Amino acid sequence: MPGMSNLIERFIKEMLDETEDGVIEIGRNELAEQFGCAPSQINYVLTTRFTTDRGYCIESRRGGGGCIKISKIDIDKQE
Repeated sequence: MPGMSNLIERFIKEMLDETEDGVIEIGRNELAEQFGCAPSQINYVLTTRFTTDRGYCIESRRGGGGCIKISKIDIDKQE
């Protein structure tokens, strides 16, 4: 069985693949509840697996449960 971090990563990537613009907004606490983990586990996945090197942009908003905006970026165009 895959580890919790792998499951969270796969879930977020599937959500991104289902969007037309490659942008999603998720609630950190809600996602943690869904997976039965601490919000810090969500932070860990985001900071280690959704980096700009891997083609993602993360914007985090504090308050209200911590909303996170994740965008797919074209890293070839960043240069």
